[in-house]
Amino acid sequence: MKDGFKNVNLNYTNRSSCVFPIFISLINDVNIIFLNYWKIKNNMKNIICNIRLHNEEGALINIFTFNIIKESYDISIKSILKETTNFTGIAIIEFISTENFGFTFPAVTAFYSSKSNYSGVHTAGRIKNTEENKIPGEIIETNWKCKWEKGITPFFTLFNGSIKSESRYIKINIINTKNQIIASKDIQLKIVEPYANKFFFLDEIFDLDKLELENNSFIEVKLPFSDYFPRMICGNFFREEQFLEVTHSFENQRENLDYLEEVKEKDSYYRVPSINPIATNKELNLELLFFPTNCEGHVFGNWRTGNHNSKLKESEETFEWVCGGKDSKLKKIFIKNENKIKALDITKGKIPARINTSYIYRVHNSNSKYSTDIAAGQITEYFPPKRFTWGTGIIGGGYKTIIFLTSFSHNEDLKLDTKGKLILYVGENKFERSYVLNAESGLEINTNDIVGVNDLNKTKLITWYYVQEKRTKLISYWISYNKNGQITGDHAF
Repeated sequence: MKDGFKNVNLNYTNRSSCVFPIFISLINDVNIIFLNYWKIKNNMKNIICNIRLHNEEGALINIFTFNIIKESYDISIKSILKETTNFTGIAIIEFISTENFGFTFPAVTAFYSSKSNYSGVHTAGRIKNTEENKIPGEIIETNWKCKWEKGITPFFTLFNGSIKSESRYIKINIINTKNQIIASKDIQLKIVEPYANKFFFLDEIFDLDKLELENNSFIEVKLPFSDYFPRMICGNFFREEQFLEVTHSFENQRENLDYLEEVKEKDSYYRVPSINPIATNKELNLELLFFPTNCEGHVFGNWRTGNHNSKLKESEETFEWVCGGKDSKLKKIFIKNENKIKALDITKGKIPARINTSYIYRVHNSNSKYSTDIAAGQITEYFPPKRFTWGTGIIGGGYKTIIFLTSFSHNEDLKLDTKGKLILYVGENKFERSYVLNAESGLEINTNDIVGVNDLNKTKLITWYYVQEKRTKLISYWISYNKNGQITGDHAF
């Protein structure tokens, strides 16, 4: 991980792309949302976007091409398909420039909607560029909250790259909270044509009624790959509502033996190797899920807590977890609905560089089955300080969007107070507000308090960015929800 962050400035690419599964019907749409951060951050101007739509067999159905000129974009896939009422396939979204993007992944969010329900997820999988190595391999994708209630089924999606492949097999394991396999099945993968793709629904693969499924039993999918990066868009499908509640998978890290050095008793300086920033308010319940899919480790830590806009203080609450290896089990922590900012500081033990955490937010007192599933994790000391963060959200039609900003330093050098400003795009309107984010604290921004009353009459997808004067360990999350319990959210870019 340390070398990966160090070598970022050496990256060079003129093409940045991503792949999203598409599910269109009379009540379903997929909206592609992104900020023109290339221009805002780096003054890049010559960028073209291509959106290619392929059906399940891989055939090209439509292509939509345009120059990136505006600062914010919201593109309905249904509007590109026009007269096509029902469509299942993928959207390959690529950005091309004569200048250096630096990253082969673009910062794009897809919102999956069914009537008034929305769920958003950022870029996950992609097809590799021509200059990249395309060495075939296998990977295990996992780490999303599976919902096993009646009428809801976990799902995942797969796609093929640009090269025709042979018919292969994938292995699907259902695993309980004790990290034991309770069901397993090999499925022939008939996605062989270039760009072929498929949705996989667990209730069509397993007889779930015959399995003893715990609430937080989860899934692993072992799959082959070649010229594409196979991170999966996955989640849970509400059959009656025809609603895809989406997140992305994460690679099982048990073979990735990358560790952080623990804090020594003799150390006289301040150092926290790994920090997990957490934010809540009175309207949201939060459940943290730690999946037992990290490399072998056993970690110890402490919690800090405080109110919004105040410096966090150490609490007596401690943290211990066997986070990977044969004795690891799924860990769950409930954070009650309060206007609080927390930090989980891991300082001791055998500390994996990557420790996953999923943020499951729900609307308090709603009795809703909907939730977020934000795939995140511990922020290590190698994470670079930054001035800029950006994201999306939903306002209007009963929805509000909350942005949580936190600044926690791993050492004394970056414990800095700094001024910043939020720029918010709502349709053709643009709003600006100023804030101060103090060191070792966090704040909450309610975007509905910023926009005009007329902007709240109808549901709108928004983009935003926050830029501050000084570089700090800036982390942000956005949560969009309404009183009925409909909710979505993600970590920001």
